[in-house]
Amino acid sequence: MQVEDVRIAMMRLEEITEADVNVKDHDIGAIHESMNRFGFTSPLLMNEATQKLVAGHGRVETLKQKKQFNEPRPNNIDISDDGEWLVPVIRGVYFKDEDEAQAYLLADNRLVELGGWNTDALLEELKKLSTTAEGLAGTGFDDADLASLSQDLDRLNEEGTDSLLPVGAPKYEIVFDDESQQAMWFTFLNWLKNNTDGETIGERLYQHIELITGE
Repeated sequence: MQVEDVRIAMMRLEEITEADVNVKDHDIGAIHESMNRFGFTSPLLMNEATQKLVAGHGRVETLKQKKQFNEPRPNNIDISDDGEWLVPVIRGVYFKDEDEAQAYLLADNRLVELGGWNTDALLEELKKLSTTAEGLAGTGFDDADLASLSQDLDRLNEEGTDSLLPVGAPKYEIVFDDESQQAMWFTFLNWLKNNTDGETIGERLYQHIELITGE
C-alpha cells in the first residue's frame, strides 16, 4: 500500500463506486439508527488506484436509501449547490493491486468481529445508557439484548456451570487470578453459546477444541 497526500475530501454520493466484490452483509437498519443518532462519523476509504471503495459499503448503502426516501441528511454530510449529498472520503491511499485492496476490505470487516467483550463492563454500560433520554438507540444493542445478557450473567454467577452438567458428570473448579480473567471466561462462555450447538458447556468446549485443533 502506498500513501500520497492523504486527505479527507467531500465526494458526491452518486459518484462513489463500490468494490466489485464485497462479501460482507450489513445490518442497514442498525446503521440507519446509528446515523440518526450520531450522524456520519467515520469517513469512507477510496483506493486511488482504481477509484473504488475499500471501506464503508454499508454506510454508502444507508446514505443512498436515506436520500432515496427523502430522509434528512445525517450530520457531517454536506450538500452541493445542485442538491447532491457530499460524503467525507479518505483520499490518497493506493493499494498495490486489486488483491491487496480486497484483502484490506476483508480485514476491515473481520478484525472487528474477532474481538470479544468484557461482559460485566458491557452490562454496566448498557444499564447506564438505558436510563438516558436516548436509551440504547444507535448502539446496535436493544432492551432485549440487555435483558438476555443480564439473565445469562446472573445465572452463571449464581449457579456456575453446575446447572448445565448432566447428572453424574465430573466437575472441575476454575480458579482465576483476578476479576479480569473471570470476566474473560464469562465472555468466552457467551461466545461459545452463540457459536456452537452443544447443550452443555462441556459439549461446546469439545466442539471448539475440535475446530481449532482439526482433530
